[in-house]
Amino acid sequence: MKSIKSKIFVFALLSTLIPSLVLGLLSFHLNENLIKDNVKRELRILASRASHELDAWVNQNIHEGKSLTSAKIIIDALSTAANLQNGYIKVSPEILTHYLSSVHKKLETILELTVVDINKNVFASSSDQHILTEPLKNLWLDSNTSHQPLVSPPLWSEQFETIVVSIALPIVSYDDYILGQLVLTYDLQNIKPLLKGSTKSPRGEIYLFDSNGSALIATHTDVSYPSFFDSRTFQYLLNNPGESLTFRSFSQKNVIGLAYKAETLPVTIIAEKNHKDVYAAWTKQRNLYFILVSVSIFLVAIIAIYLGHSIVTPLQRLINATGQIVKGNLDISITVATRQKDEVGKLAEMFNLMTEKLRRSQTKILAANKTMLQKNQQLEKLSITDGLTGLYNRNKLNQIISDQLLRFQRNKRPFAVLMIDVDYFKVLNDKLGHVIGDEILAATAGTLTQSIRSIDFAARYGGDEFIIILTETTVKEAVITAERIRSQASEIHCKTIDKIINITLSIGIIQSEPKDISPTALISRADQALYEAKHAGRNQAYTISPDTEYVASLNSD
Repeated sequence: MKSIKSKIFVFALLSTLIPSLVLGLLSFHLNENLIKDNVKRELRILASRASHELDAWVNQNIHEGKSLTSAKIIIDALSTAANLQNGYIKVSPEILTHYLSSVHKKLETILELTVVDINKNVFASSSDQHILTEPLKNLWLDSNTSHQPLVSPPLWSEQFETIVVSIALPIVSYDDYILGQLVLTYDLQNIKPLLKGSTKSPRGEIYLFDSNGSALIATHTDVSYPSFFDSRTFQYLLNNPGESLTFRSFSQKNVIGLAYKAETLPVTIIAEKNHKDVYAAWTKQRNLYFILVSVSIFLVAIIAIYLGHSIVTPLQRLINATGQIVKGNLDISITVATRQKDEVGKLAEMFNLMTEKLRRSQTKILAANKTMLQKNQQLEKLSITDGLTGLYNRNKLNQIISDQLLRFQRNKRPFAVLMIDVDYFKVLNDKLGHVIGDEILAATAGTLTQSIRSIDFAARYGGDEFIIILTETTVKEAVITAERIRSQASEIHCKTIDKIINITLSIGIIQSEPKDISPTALISRADQALYEAKHAGRNQAYTISPDTEYVASLNSD
């Protein structure tokens, strides 16, 4: 068995050498891969955010332009031009030009508003020298995409001396015919503040390039048009979207960048980060790594010293845990290290085994008590209920009647007794069989349970006879319950043969009287009432009122 001192020595030695050797050898390789992944992720975030800003800018301008295409003056002007009626012009091009100029003054972000008719001719424009060149005229919506807006590639405008982007929106008549087109021209420089705002975190440079590889704008650098990018580098970035590459930028600095295609605007987005800045971050991470390793070695040394004095602590835990067990608390254990096989570890393991056995014994005793309680409850239920119908049996019925008689003697409030018999049950039982006969009895019992209150009692007296105790009820009130039972039990669906069986019930009804001193006397009078119901022709209720005997027979339909 190894001593605790030797374990402490080995632990301190290994915990010092392993971080120094293993982590030292792997740190540079892991950090390099981590930096590459982080840079690539940041560049993708930069490019993705720039693309999102471009899409949002284009969609916002399209939404703004759509509100203009639905203007009545524009639709009337092009409708008149397309369908001249009696030579009368509702809206002339001059009036529309004046309207476009007034709108142009209100919308500062738009360089020019131009309305083109269905023949691709300029109908009206907010500028005297419109820039609707042949490439822009080719944006005319054909029959296949006639209702969709189109965005032009960025073009250099000699008139405005800047790079412009045009958005062509269809002008539709009231009866959904294409009348012409509204062309909105914007300065691409308007997107530069948005791109700067999207690149606050992480930091980096965003370039927009046209299809020829010429830089259009940059977020933090002034670019003169045309400024062509290295063709091979540009082509590689286009062919490998999302893959980073180290190259020389316009500023002749080594950068790491990747390309990203915008969705709505036909431009290529290139996001790049300074190579020197990337390695500066790597240097910070390397220095931080050495600091963490130094701190780890220091902590390991502290832990090694602490372990030399760690024998007292587990012994104190054992003393405290033993005191808890003496008080009756068995939910306690001592934490043992996986490989702790010394004297203290062995003692802690034996202690845990002891407490675990005590807990298991206690659990078994509690489980046995719970099972015994459940069995007792089941036996108690079986002793007072009928196995076939689930109603109270005859023994329980006698107890219920005895309790009701005592209560009647105290408060003088009568209760009613209904004795019920299934008419010609023996014939049905012999004809259909005992299985269906049992099903009829069970269904009748279910009807009785559903027809009485929660404070009433239903019991099977024997064979096909049932007794119902209606607490604090007179015979006149009991007649209503009896008739409800007769009507609800007239048809019973037998699942065994999947048929409806018509049955009738004979019911004898009595009310408790002072002379009833035992359950036998009470049931005897109820049996007499039932006999009278059968003698009178069955399928009816016979009621015996206190002191005065009368018959209330109600034949069913």
